[in-house]
Amino acid sequence: MVSNDPWELRFDWILTALSWVALALGIIISFVAIGATVTVLTAAVSAGGYVIAMQALPRKWRDGDAGGEMMSLAGVVASLVAIALTGGVESPYVLFLTVPVFYASAFHGFRMGVATALLSGAGLAIVMGSLGQEILSPGFFQAAALYLLIAVTFAQARRILIEERQRTEELDAARGRRLERLATAHTLLLSLSDLADSSELNPVSVGQAALRDLALVIPFEAGEVSISQEGDIVVARRGIPSDESPPPLSYAIALGERSLGHLTLWEQPEKPLDDYEPLIEDALRPVALAFDNIQLLQDIAGKAVREERIRVARELHDDIGPSLASLGLGIDLILHQSPLDPETRRHLDSMRETVTRLVEAVRGTVNDLRADQTVSLVERAHSAATDVDADGPAILIDIEERRPARSAMALELGAILTEAVRNALEHSSATLVRVEGSVDRDRGMITISDDGDGFDAADSPRGHFGIIGMKERAAEIGADFDLSSTPSQGTVVTIGWGP
Repeated sequence: MVSNDPWELRFDWILTALSWVALALGIIISFVAIGATVTVLTAAVSAGGYVIAMQALPRKWRDGDAGGEMMSLAGVVASLVAIALTGGVESPYVLFLTVPVFYASAFHGFRMGVATALLSGAGLAIVMGSLGQEILSPGFFQAAALYLLIAVTFAQARRILIEERQRTEELDAARGRRLERLATAHTLLLSLSDLADSSELNPVSVGQAALRDLALVIPFEAGEVSISQEGDIVVARRGIPSDESPPPLSYAIALGERSLGHLTLWEQPEKPLDDYEPLIEDALRPVALAFDNIQLLQDIAGKAVREERIRVARELHDDIGPSLASLGLGIDLILHQSPLDPETRRHLDSMRETVTRLVEAVRGTVNDLRADQTVSLVERAHSAATDVDADGPAILIDIEERRPARSAMALELGAILTEAVRNALEHSSATLVRVEGSVDRDRGMITISDDGDGFDAADSPRGHFGIIGMKERAAEIGADFDLSSTPSQGTVVTIGWGP
């Protein structure tokens, strides 16, 4: 069965173009250098016959194992005949010998590609020996290295593309089985999003909504909602208990036997909450469902991200890294075993430096992908938002975090974000604080703005070092830091990094 994958069609087009271009160069150069002799015409017929046969035979036969071996061997033989008739290693048909090597590696894989490349090199050595030419010459090593480099490169490219095609087919096959579960999950997520009254379902919005709704029907002085994540974490507060308040009452947020968090309420004087316990329990059921799904989504997302990071790191290490290394070795071989003019050597040296940088970049990326811990700026923003008092400003968090920032930068960026949010909550007297921006690993921008009192940014108050600390942290990681503020018009802090 003939495959019509785009990459196979592209390889077939490249094979056709390479065949005709190499044939045309061989014919033209040999006619100009030698003349219209019988040997030149025979060489042209040998190479041209192979190209015509390659184009005339059906792809179904060429793509089969037997057909592939026969066409690869026929191409090597036809090329060597043309080379022997037109000058050996100096023949223009030396380039034509790359055609069967490319065909074998791109369409039949690593084993046949490397075998064809080695056969081509051995055949070229035999032809040179029969013509009395020095076999261990720079021209021979240069040609043999080129054949081997083509075989390795395109065989690896073929393997990666085939694995990607298989992975796509497996995902398509599994998609039908997941439709019903995805539809159910989608309906549930819409319900939870309505409960949270937010564009993003998170513990902070769920806790704030729960306290707000309870305050409408239950007379309590202050309240806290905490979620159980490696210990109880307070995600929302409302009101401030007075010194005369009685000890708080605690209510479990649970599903069955699993505790997901707690609601803590301080009673108002002479207004006990005993009669409201059934109402409190009913109100906590959707909160428990929301917390359970939040934790489930976080676990699923965390596991999926970890598995995908490991898979990408493994492919970079096992596929891309060795291919780049083999390319570098091929360039080194040409540099050290071939007499080159200064301009060509300079270009090859530049290519070698580029390959070295790519190898180092791949290694650094693999290390980052396999790092166990990452700092999410979205999580840092939500953590900072939990410090707001009941009478404090509203906080809007809208950060698109495609990939967390690199570990070397994330800690400093998180500290700057936390300090900016804390300043807005404690000093601005704002009614609204916005945390907005985007994060994508090596690049991103976060803006923290408020509609508060503002201040004269050029006149830093004595004894306050928060702004200085933020600037120093930004400078430490090479990020851009900007603070603009005008009295009575609010403050805007912007941190940007990357190109």
